[in-house]
Amino acid sequence: MGEQPGDFDTARGEVFSITVPEDVVSDRVDRYLADAIPRLSRARILDLFEDECITVNGLQWRPSRRVKGGEQIVVSVPPIISKIEPAPMEFRVLYEDAELAVIDKPAGVIVHPGAGTSGPTLVNGLLHRYPELTGVGDPDRPGIVHRLDKDTSGCLVVARTDETRRRLISMFACRRVHKEYYALVKGVPQQDQFTIDKEIGRSIHDRKRMSIRTHFGREAVTHATAVETFGAAASALAVRIETGRTHQIRVHLAYAGLPVLGDNVYGRAAHEMSVAAGAARQMLHAHKISFAHPSLQKELVIVSPVPEDMRGVEARLREKYCFSNDPR
Repeated sequence: MGEQPGDFDTARGEVFSITVPEDVVSDRVDRYLADAIPRLSRARILDLFEDECITVNGLQWRPSRRVKGGEQIVVSVPPIISKIEPAPMEFRVLYEDAELAVIDKPAGVIVHPGAGTSGPTLVNGLLHRYPELTGVGDPDRPGIVHRLDKDTSGCLVVARTDETRRRLISMFACRRVHKEYYALVKGVPQQDQFTIDKEIGRSIHDRKRMSIRTHFGREAVTHATAVETFGAAASALAVRIETGRTHQIRVHLAYAGLPVLGDNVYGRAAHEMSVAAGAARQMLHAHKISFAHPSLQKELVIVSPVPEDMRGVEARLREKYCFSNDPR
């Protein structure tokens, strides 16, 4: 494809000069460039067209224009400047290589900046440990391919290159990443294993909350298995999700009459039990994540142990509600 770009330096920016081969199969220029420069996603290329950073034979063209052999394409990628400052932060790394990392997100930490957030986020700590994340994806959420709620702990995947980020996002979208959570809830399910298949969207009563009562729901499927029961009062569940809707597990379990302990938004019905058991945050932990490594062609199965605060709540539930330990 003519001159091939080298390693892309997101901090400096880069200029890619490409000569289209004479025998090229005609295609849209945005698709052609996505193949020619794998480190730039098609969405990023479309943004560069919008910002007039791409020329064909020295002229501005629409991304839908078809390329022709012999044409000269110049892509000028401006430097990506992140306003997020690196900052030291303690978190455990469960797995890392040159392309990605899986970290053990602490409870109480927001993953990335957003509306209404202040103070350090997990991204500040990630940039301190992995400076190369600057420019990997959105400047406000570099390297982030999925999220966990502020008070949910556990496995979080981080992409360390733009190409890996693109592949991981595609894998999440195609449901090729498998996630399992551990939850402590009020109540005992009627069956040891059950599935909740209810669409989730913005609540018709409160736009800040998610709900199954919505005008614009999206498919959401949650599978749960009872791991342990605490008398007839509470349960520990292993939860597997097929989809990744905002607050999905919390909404679905509340709908099923099994609100997550410590959840001040969807688990108010469990407030008294949460206080008695010392659940200072929602008792939800991303326990395990598994997926095929995007380039190494090996299956990764990463496990984060259930944290001490949840083990402490379990102990108090056993003490209060169990005549005997009742594992299922």
